[in-house]
Order: sequence, then structure tokens, then C-alpha cells
Amino acid sequence: MESIRNFRPLGGQTAVYGRRVRSGLVYRSAHLAEASDADLDTLVDLGIRTVFDFRNQGDLAAEGPNRLPAGVELVSLPMVDPANPSGVRTDFSKLSAEELQERFGNGKAFQWMKEASGRSVSDPRRSVQFGEFVRGLLAPGTVPALFNCSAGKDRTGWAASLLLLALGVPEQQVVDHYLETNQHAAASRYGDLMMPIATVHEDYFAEQMRVLADTWGSFDQYWTDGLGLDAGHRQALRGLLLD
Repeated sequence: MESIRNFRPLGGQTAVYGRRVRSGLVYRSAHLAEASDADLDTLVDLGIRTVFDFRNQGDLAAEGPNRLPAGVELVSLPMVDPANPSGVRTDFSKLSAEELQERFGNGKAFQWMKEASGRSVSDPRRSVQFGEFVRGLLAPGTVPALFNCSAGKDRTGWAASLLLLALGVPEQQVVDHYLETNQHAAASRYGDLMMPIATVHEDYFAEQMRVLADTWGSFDQYWTDGLGLDAGHRQALRGLLLD
């Protein structure tokens, strides 16, 4: 992609019963607001039918709406961090270098990201939205589909992880897929201070799994009580995305 960062597929991971995650059905990325005409042609070539956008109004105001090929359905699921509803972008724009150092220096940025990652799993509202995402993915005619947020690493990262976990992909392979973001992240735009926010870390995923266990008890309980899904949805997801 020329202007869509962190664009990549889900697919190829091993899953339950020796099956593999199908390629060519689900993709993930950062926002598409700056997609070039060539990028749009690529989306057409991939057969993308549906785009799920997890960005909220603050994100859209700063970045603009997704550029999509004609005929692609846009599904908006605006997700907000309940502990930071204005978004960290506001901090970047309003705080001085000294204030940023005070707020995010000395490991605070890393800790902030760990806690924010955990909230993506514990927050009931966002759990409902992730459940809506899965239902939408399972609707007839939805795939091939793409899902995105701003950088394609946090909200999008957990959406990818929960899909892979639901498909029975071993946790280490889920982590490996999650960490691939660091090969695509625009980390060069940030100094060392903000690097923990510009990238992902295996500890962020570990925190999500810890919070999941503390909040919901198990992934199965998260699937039912958090996402509002049942065994039929899980069976349908495996039928859709596993070879």
C-alpha cells in the first residue's frame, strides 16, 4: 500500500484440529483517510466488500473519513477509551515538551499503554462493540473485509487477537501476529519518549489476557458475557475463516 499504514492480512496461523486460518478474507490496517488511488485499486483487486472503522469522532476530526472504493460498505463502530475520552492526541497538541516529559517520561508512557490495553478488554461498552464487529463479519456478503482504527495497532490489534483466539490459534502465534505491527508502525515520527505509544509490546497483550481473566474469568466467558456471542457464532466464525 502506498498510503495505508500497517495494512496486512489475517491468515496462515494454525488453529484447532490442525486447521489453518484462511487468507484473503480478513485484513487489518490503520485509517484509510489518505489512501491513494492506487491503494483503492488494490482494495478492489482484493475484493474488499466491507470496512469496519473503530475510530471515534475525535479521530475522524483529526484524520478525516476513510477513502473507499465505490460500493464498499462502511460500518462505523466508534470506540472511546473511558479513562481518556478526548484521546492521547489531545495531549500531544496541548502539552509542552516539559509537560509531555512529566506525563510520559520515566516509563509512564509504557505503563499508560499497558493500562489502556487492559481497558480495551474490560470496558463493557467496547466489549459490546467488538461483539457487534464479530456479528457484522459473519453477516452474509461481508467478506472479504477490512477493519481499521487510527494506527491499526490498539483497537484493531485486539480485534485481530480476539478473532484468532476464537479460532483456536495458540497464544504465541497470536502474540507474533500482534507484534508484526512494529514492522509497519510509523515509529520514526516519534522520539524515544513516545515510542511505547507508537508501537506495541508483548506486555500489552499479556495485560489484556490478565485483565480478561480478572474481569470475565476466561475467554469463553468473555465471548458470552462480554461480547454477547454464543457457541453458534464461534462455530460460524470457524466455518468462515478456517480451512
